[in-house]
Amino acid sequence: MIGSCWNKWDLHIHSPFTNLNNGFKCEVEQYVANIKENSLSLLGVTNYWYFQENELEIIREELRRQGCSTTVIGNLEFRVAQPNKQGDWINVHCLFSESLSTAQINAVVSRLKLTNTTKDDLVIYCSEADFATKTIGCDDAIVDFKSLCEHMESNLVFGRDYLIAICPNGYGGYRPDINEGRSRAIASEIDKKGQVLFGRPQDRDFFLSSTRYEGATAKPIFFCSDAHRLDQIGTQYSWVKAKPNFQGLKQVLFEPSDRIYQTDDFVENSFIKPYFDSIEIEGPIFQGQEISFKKQNIPLNKNMIAIIGGRGTGKSLFLDAMHSRLAVCYGHKRVRGVSVENLRIRVSQGGDLINFDQTSTVPYPYLHVSQGEIHEFAKDPSVLSLEIKKMLGLRQRPFDPALSEELMENMGRYRSFIDYWGAVDTNGSAINKPDYQQNIININSQLIATLTNEQNAALISRYQDNNRLLNEQRAFLSTSNEIKSFIERTVIGLNDRISAYNGSAYAISKSPPLGYTDVLQAIAANVAHTETSVAVLAAQNEEIKAEFAQKGIKQDVSSLLGKVNEYRLNIDNANAKLQEIQGRTSQYFSEQKRRAEIAASYDTYLESLRGEVDIAYASLLAPNADWNAEQNELVQSILKDIQVSGSILFDKGAFYSGLEECVNRGKFRASAGKSTSERLAETFNVHNKSDFFKMLMGHKLIQLGDQLVSLEDFFWSDDYFNQGGRFELFDYLYSPSRIKNYLKVNAEFSYKGKSVEKLSVGQRGTFYVCLKLATDPFGSPFVFDQPEDDLDNGFIMGQLVPLFKQIKKYRQVIIVTHNANLVVNSDAEQVIVAENDGEVVSYVSGALEEGDVRGGIGIRSMVCSILEGGHEAFANREKKYGL
Repeated sequence: MIGSCWNKWDLHIHSPFTNLNNGFKCEVEQYVANIKENSLSLLGVTNYWYFQENELEIIREELRRQGCSTTVIGNLEFRVAQPNKQGDWINVHCLFSESLSTAQINAVVSRLKLTNTTKDDLVIYCSEADFATKTIGCDDAIVDFKSLCEHMESNLVFGRDYLIAICPNGYGGYRPDINEGRSRAIASEIDKKGQVLFGRPQDRDFFLSSTRYEGATAKPIFFCSDAHRLDQIGTQYSWVKAKPNFQGLKQVLFEPSDRIYQTDDFVENSFIKPYFDSIEIEGPIFQGQEISFKKQNIPLNKNMIAIIGGRGTGKSLFLDAMHSRLAVCYGHKRVRGVSVENLRIRVSQGGDLINFDQTSTVPYPYLHVSQGEIHEFAKDPSVLSLEIKKMLGLRQRPFDPALSEELMENMGRYRSFIDYWGAVDTNGSAINKPDYQQNIININSQLIATLTNEQNAALISRYQDNNRLLNEQRAFLSTSNEIKSFIERTVIGLNDRISAYNGSAYAISKSPPLGYTDVLQAIAANVAHTETSVAVLAAQNEEIKAEFAQKGIKQDVSSLLGKVNEYRLNIDNANAKLQEIQGRTSQYFSEQKRRAEIAASYDTYLESLRGEVDIAYASLLAPNADWNAEQNELVQSILKDIQVSGSILFDKGAFYSGLEECVNRGKFRASAGKSTSERLAETFNVHNKSDFFKMLMGHKLIQLGDQLVSLEDFFWSDDYFNQGGRFELFDYLYSPSRIKNYLKVNAEFSYKGKSVEKLSVGQRGTFYVCLKLATDPFGSPFVFDQPEDDLDNGFIMGQLVPLFKQIKKYRQVIIVTHNANLVVNSDAEQVIVAENDGEVVSYVSGALEEGDVRGGIGIRSMVCSILEGGHEAFANREKKYGL
């Protein structure tokens, strides 16, 4: 059920029945015990020319008796008439399906004529009886290679019943890498006829090359023991990823690079990857519906799994069920409402098994691409851009929080100034203008002059001076109290924050609280001194009043000085107001300048975000020191047709659409064939990022009548705003949370040299999958529901199939598909077939090499009957390898 897994094979191993060089000196029981001890899953039990009576069956029976599941296929070794360069006869082998008995094989070879003849020129046949009666030894017999091949082909079905194995090295080897003409020609001919090679690990690359001779195909090298003694068993073997049977052997022929290794040191034997180990399912799939899963425990292959089935059989439900259990903890909506009654997924994580069931509260992070999901991303380039940044590991870094807070305070002070500048008296006159306050000073100065004559001028002057000082000092006392209160509130708040900061586990060095006693003491001293001065001035004023009587000035002194005091206070207040207006105005211009500086900082911030995209993609292109050469080459091959770069997008349409909500639309009403947005654009003259920041920095871009004015000037044009519009526009142009709606950093991309607008949705989807895999190539399992629905077909055959074949070594790949090429040419290790019988969904699984198409049984037959092009996919592959 679990499909093709790695196991040890020895296709060239003799037995105690061997006809030559028998060094076993033991019974079959000990021979089988050694086989079992060395965990060999498939044996090519070898003999010379013919087998002993029931040889294969005796060994098979003893394997069964000892509880060993090892498969035995027959291997007859022949010496062909063509010698090698050293003059040694070349050995070739015939490997026979386990479906053939010893008697059947011997019957076929017993009709094979040897090249040898008797001294009477009689034909010698390849049988134990002829060898005995015609007195020829196994070490003397030879056969013509061509005749051997023709005889086998005429008596058995090539590829179903037998295959030819050849030996490139050692005694009887045919030396394929020699350059001498005749020897090379013989070697090439033998190479062409053989499907399997018995050789050394160092022969692997040579025979995987298709340049050995014209028309050569890659062929698998089997490292074998050629054991003739017990101590040789298990010393040399091959790791094979296939069912241990003859069909599994054929599967290796189709994948001679990835299905076999000649040493223990290969990626899939050493690389530890997380994978879904099994899934248990049972019960209703949707609440309130009859459709349900049959109770099953399905083991899962850790490499590539292809789930197939007819329409409505539940192939995608398999993945949806997994997603509902593993990802719903993230807060995602259940896929299609799937809620399986009983569902448990077992995950192998670094060798540890973790169960995810109804009691699980922790999600499992893996890469899951649901059916149609890529299409949703791919049809909108802006959404795809966000996904690209996520894949590159870029999260939205906010604008500097300190500057954002400063900007909010700036905006608050701006609003306060506007309210301040627009304040009016009961007559509607603006009171916070210099002219208004100067007028108060002038009027009250004139009023004081009307009260002054030669007699009282000196006293009134002294009285005014004293009152001026009194007013200033009383104002100082008021300010002192305000500052004292402000300091107390502020420092207490700061100390609360310092205390919270000190409470952090990372605050190793504790900050002391802020002290302000010295400041308060200084304020208290100033207050005490000023209060004394106020008392002195008040006493002096009383003395001035007495002087009026002493000098015989016949006036109502209380009324006179009361008016002088009133007028003096008005003058002093107006002077104080003028200073306040000057300070507020100066602050207004400073705040305006600071906003321009913050705007420049935002421009720099955007450029830094753009640069982050470039840096992240460049790092993806750089070799990763933690990966091996194949992994680095794999990622580079995925990325070879794509390019990603950061860009800053000013969305002009979005900008003016939002701007329209902040101004008096009546001023920009559509007319003369121009829309409101077009009229706004003619006025503001902002067409790109550069224009936008120039406007924020005070450049005169805005067209009002025949003049170009700055943004600040425009803010003061009240008729262009509705009530509150000025502040709405201010917020729209300066607030980072509003700016990002029309000015943002995108991840621009191209695929095969085409920019996004020139790519079809399928090509965008292809780009998406490439980057998705390149940014997380060797991590958690990759689940992909029907990739052919979203991807460019050329990419599927030209790149996705080879990609799956490589990447599955490093991460589990599970696909649902109706594309036969993805199943067959990607060499899926496990095929799971969905079936729906009366709304009960169940699954059958196995390996591609299982079954018989002609007989209509097994996985191969199901692939052909369910998937369009299934027969063709198998046929093309077998034709390529001459089977």
